Amino acid sequence: MDDALPRRRILRALAATGTVALAGCSGGGAETETTTRPGTDTTLPTGTPTATDTGTTRQPTTEALSPEELTTRARELTLDLGNGAYDSLTDEFVGQAAEQVSADVLRQAWTTQTSGKGEFTGIASADYAEQNGVQLVVVRATFQSGVLLVNWAFDDAGGVVGLRLNQPSSAWGAPEYADQSSFTESELTLPSPACDLGATLSMPTGSGQVPGVVLVHGSGPNDRDETVGPNKVFKDLAWGLASQGIAVLRYDKRTFACEVVRTDATIDAVTVDDAVTAIDRLAAEDRIADVTVVGHSLGGLAAPRIATRADVARVVMLAAPHTPLWRLIPEQVRYLAELDETVSDAERAQIEQFDQAADRIAAGEFSDDDSLMGFPGTFWRSLTQYDHVAAAQALSVPTLLAQGERDYQVPPSELDAWAGALTRETVSFRSFAALNHLLMPGEGPANPSEYFTQNHVGVDLVAEVAEFVAGSPARVV
Repeated sequence: MDDALPRRRILRALAATGTVALAGCSGGGAETETTTRPGTDTTLPTGTPTATDTGTTRQPTTEALSPEELTTRARELTLDLGNGAYDSLTDEFVGQAAEQVSADVLRQAWTTQTSGKGEFTGIASADYAEQNGVQLVVVRATFQSGVLLVNWAFDDAGGVVGLRLNQPSSAWGAPEYADQSSFTESELTLPSPACDLGATLSMPTGSGQVPGVVLVHGSGPNDRDETVGPNKVFKDLAWGLASQGIAVLRYDKRTFACEVVRTDATIDAVTVDDAVTAIDRLAAEDRIADVTVVGHSLGGLAAPRIATRADVARVVMLAAPHTPLWRLIPEQVRYLAELDETVSDAERAQIEQFDQAADRIAAGEFSDDDSLMGFPGTFWRSLTQYDHVAAAQALSVPTLLAQGERDYQVPPSELDAWAGALTRETVSFRSFAALNHLLMPGEGPANPSEYFTQNHVGVDLVAEVAEFVAGSPARVV
């Protein structure tokens, strides 16, 4: 293939690559994002500053690379991009692309498209295809709060002739278990110190008293639906529960709706305080008999603290970490690195970096201004000062902990650990064999790529939560 492949042809081939859905919910995500929303697509060349060079320059070759070799190369280049090796990456481009791509261009494109996703954590998958005479590899780069599609176009010898970064589109359809005729929705506003938060109240039809639920997000700048690509975890839950006679309030997270000063980010500021406000607001509705706090992932970890500061009748912890978050995140990175059964030197270095950060957090050897695993030091300090297990043990209200057995972000062993720590009679545990971290069913080993396919929260989990909230204890399995 000619290095000077016409740019129009390259762009046409890149545009033909499939757009998959944006993944985002994480067992440990960055709480430092602003409300800036990246564009949906960046096709290079386009522009920005330089970073420390850590990449490895390609050795010139005239031999054609196989699809497997190109796929490996795309993974390595993506790791270099994620680690900020913009200077060395410019040497990988050939032909017209080499004339137009600079370290500034790469950095601006990467920074723009990854804004709000948190720390780069690795690669979920890489898929090879040949389209319009161009050899393409689509890499799904994973972050603590999202995924980016990195589309590499190569010549036969592995020279980069094009690069496209894109945010896959989202499409959501109502789950079959939602009966939209059985509830109505209204828009509310919740006050918070940073800005007002948009919220949606799903209210069962009729005039009688109903139980209420407030949904509390996982990590990252989540909207009120906890949108992950084409999937909407909280909208599924809200519509499923409302269809069974339960009022549900869901709201935009502060880090989604507002500009949050990095050093102001603590577990209280980004999760607990606004949840308490939401609980009080829902309890003020005339038809609400009582309120249950339902937290997912980081929201589940925070739920015991929320329950001590608000008047709740029950607590539901969905995919809630028992292990300290700073120890759990490196395990997520390690899992992703080992998905393809090989761990590259770059992936090994990344795992070591996360392990070292976890050790620093555990030892308290960090400052408030530090950034560790995508979180500011203030956030880690607030978490190290919050014993979530002890807080859960101190609760007196009925508590349900539910977990998917295909969850790699908060693995099923976490539920076992909770079962050993919480022994009071009012605590119930429920495990769902097919569910992943998004509480959605699938098959085989957990893989973040499945987040890219539209799915819905498992119907059995929705039914279990509805039964528990309505006052009947969940079955212990």
